[in-house]
Amino acid sequence: MATTTEKPTLERRDTAITTKTMVEMVSIPQAGASSISAMATSAPITIATPEEANDQKPATPSLSVVRDGGPQAWLVVLGSFLIHSFAFAPTEYIFGIFELHYQTIYPTASASSIAFIGTTGSATTYIAGFLAGVVADRVGFRKTAICGTLIMTLSLVLASFARQLWVLYLTQGIMFGIGASLAYYPAIAAPSHYFSKQRGLATGLAVSGVGVGGLVLAPATHTLIDRYDIFWTLRILALLCLVLCGVASLLIVERKEHFEAQGSFNALQQDDPENDKAVSDDHDPDAARRAKDQHEPSFLDALQVFKDPRFMSLSLAELAASIGVLIPLYYMQTYAVFIGVSAENGALILGLSNGASFAGRITLGLIADYISNSKMLLFCSWATAFSVMVLWTIAKSFGSLLTMALMFGFFAGGYVSLVPVAVAKSFGTKQMASTIGFVYFFGGLGMLGGAPLAGFLLDVTRPAISYLPVTLTAGSTMTVGAICITSWAYFNWRALRAQRTSTASTTVA
Repeated sequence: MATTTEKPTLERRDTAITTKTMVEMVSIPQAGASSISAMATSAPITIATPEEANDQKPATPSLSVVRDGGPQAWLVVLGSFLIHSFAFAPTEYIFGIFELHYQTIYPTASASSIAFIGTTGSATTYIAGFLAGVVADRVGFRKTAICGTLIMTLSLVLASFARQLWVLYLTQGIMFGIGASLAYYPAIAAPSHYFSKQRGLATGLAVSGVGVGGLVLAPATHTLIDRYDIFWTLRILALLCLVLCGVASLLIVERKEHFEAQGSFNALQQDDPENDKAVSDDHDPDAARRAKDQHEPSFLDALQVFKDPRFMSLSLAELAASIGVLIPLYYMQTYAVFIGVSAENGALILGLSNGASFAGRITLGLIADYISNSKMLLFCSWATAFSVMVLWTIAKSFGSLLTMALMFGFFAGGYVSLVPVAVAKSFGTKQMASTIGFVYFFGGLGMLGGAPLAGFLLDVTRPAISYLPVTLTAGSTMTVGAICITSWAYFNWRALRAQRTSTASTTVA
């Protein structure tokens, strides 16, 4: 067979192409003379310019394009930790101290009406996430968190001048809840922007701020009220909020590059350089604004997640679990007294349960990074439901109730830290604040009904009080939540299987 002597045709598009550029863009495997000869007689070889090379995106970018962790990432975790340590304090884990003194200031008000201040604030924090998350994704995490800090600060100052109960509903309840929501959702979403391999640990450390904040702020608030009064305490807490959450908000910032959801082709999603080029080259302000808006998620874009069965499974899990999760926290101590345990030991059980929750948030988050977040979240949901449905129902002594409290606190804490990781893995981080805001919106609805429902069921059994309807209600709702988490794990597995199938088909083709 005669060997051709025809030289390959080179279509030069840029005379400034260097040897380095050609080496970077063209990779020819070692082959024999016949292979090279065959290549020479084929289609003309085109050498791309550096600008054209930059436009050619790899089909599957590597996660190494975005650094996983780093000093700035841990500063973001610190900022999230600080916001968690305060955002839930005046309405949840130190509200009991306020409730005791509000009963003295408002002697004609019922205990349930005073407790509704904290319930309103806590529920508003979650329910307002339906919009707060979208605002954070649209405006930016830092600006949103700063705005939330200012609203929280103002709400506590206004509450310090309240002389009627309804004013506290508006200030320490609704207004503080809105501010906490604006600060909380950027804080819970930001760590996932910077971590992939250590996302469970990072999120666990961030949400553990709730436990540390309660440990520090509860005795501090009690001391301030004794030394001054409840109104000056609110003003001091307002100043603390401004400083603590203000500094934390400066540390909270999102990334422009985003880890994409599981079940999609790309492992990483980045802004399109073509759109960036259009913004810089076009002097038309309207055109630049339109190109920029293509990267900024809108409310309608965020609502697309409702079509995903994984999202609906997580949302229904939050709705069901949130009904039951507050019942043990509110009634565990009174149940201890009911079965003959002293009030002091009942308080000890509750405190140890909170300590177990702190440990579970970090420990189980770390374990999930090495095993599987899906498997760990699934295990935590069923373990939490078992501790309430079974162990609380049969607990008739200090030891059995303590066992239930430790198991409940440990795995419920892990559940809290792993849900944001599940959101990041299932839906990516580009609109994470919006998505997790939607999920927790359903949780807020559940919180509004959980504790009042338990109180109603307890009153129905009077005069022969029985806690069985309370424990079964809490356990059954958390079991429904575990079933929904199982559904999420199934749909997530299907998405991963579809991704592997598509990737294999593309490779074969």
